[in-house]
Amino acid sequence: MRFALTLIILLIAGLLIGPLWSGNTGYILISLGQWTIETSIVAAVIILTLLILVLRLLLAGIRRVIRGTSWGMSWFGRRREAKAGDAYTDALEALLQGDYVLASRNINRCYQLGKDQQDALLAAYIAAQLGDLNQAQDWLNKTGRTDDFRLAEMLFSLRADPANASSRITELAGLLKQYPHHPQLVKLAILSYRNLHKYREISDLLPTAAQLNLFSATELAELTEQTYLALMLAAAKLSLPSLRQYWQSLSKEQRATTAIRTAYLQTLIKLEQSTAADKIAARGLKRGQLELADLLQRQLLVAGTELREWLQQQLKQHPDDALLLQALGQMAYLSKDYSLAQRALRKATELAPSQRVWFDLAQTYDALGDTNAALRAYREGLQYS
Repeated sequence: MRFALTLIILLIAGLLIGPLWSGNTGYILISLGQWTIETSIVAAVIILTLLILVLRLLLAGIRRVIRGTSWGMSWFGRRREAKAGDAYTDALEALLQGDYVLASRNINRCYQLGKDQQDALLAAYIAAQLGDLNQAQDWLNKTGRTDDFRLAEMLFSLRADPANASSRITELAGLLKQYPHHPQLVKLAILSYRNLHKYREISDLLPTAAQLNLFSATELAELTEQTYLALMLAAAKLSLPSLRQYWQSLSKEQRATTAIRTAYLQTLIKLEQSTAADKIAARGLKRGQLELADLLQRQLLVAGTELREWLQQQLKQHPDDALLLQALGQMAYLSKDYSLAQRALRKATELAPSQRVWFDLAQTYDALGDTNAALRAYREGLQYS
């Protein structure tokens, strides 16, 4: 803009100074009836410029006078509102089309015309979508809503980089108390806490996350299992009684949750507490809190008395159930009864072949010293990858 204005000034100066310098200023003849006016080009340009300036000043004065009247204020107000409304509509249309740049331009024009705080909030949202967090914060400053500003600023910050929470733990905790059911805040806080390995804080937010449906069922189960596994391993580092005490401190509903019970089972297996793991697995299966297929796939079965009794009862009722036979094979393998493991797993491959059951059979053949059979079983399992 400055370059164009400078160029125009230079052109006008050239028109004025050039003729004067050459001594030939030229002339303009205006004839109107009996009247004639003759003047130089330089004087004509000067007079025309002055006339334009005078007219602009007169129009500005007239407009100011009109605006001072009730009629003028009403007319200009309606005109300004109409322009602001058009700009707002254009901004929404651009948003629907995903053109945030055009939406930003239109909402900025709308705000300049109306100075409405709601327009400033929308402008802040658009700026955040464009990734311009500084501009978004500037817009929020115009709203005059300091509480909303603190919340929005935290949301922008965590969305840009979840690691920002490391230096703002106290502030984040305060906002969570103030807005305990704000979906975006709760979800971003959970993701930030997970990056910082703050699983105690995540466990406090999980019920709200479930209530607000912030994650899919699979995502929530994985997050819950990861969280409680970390908390249980931390308790186990203190002592085994500390781990048992933590498990007992959970509510009955929590202990019945599949993800939490699975986390406890994994912890016990890692600590080689097979007797306790046997009880947790067997009772979880009896009550429908654990799935046999999941335990088989993740190899979370142990060769325990209670689990073996449950399995034998199930096999009496369903002797040709492939999952039960696979479970029998895994438990026999753990007990080093490789002959029983081979028979059970071989039958399971015939009833419902899968990669996991073929690999289990391959391990059994390898333990029996039958290398060729083990290789064949591995090849069969690779077909299911």
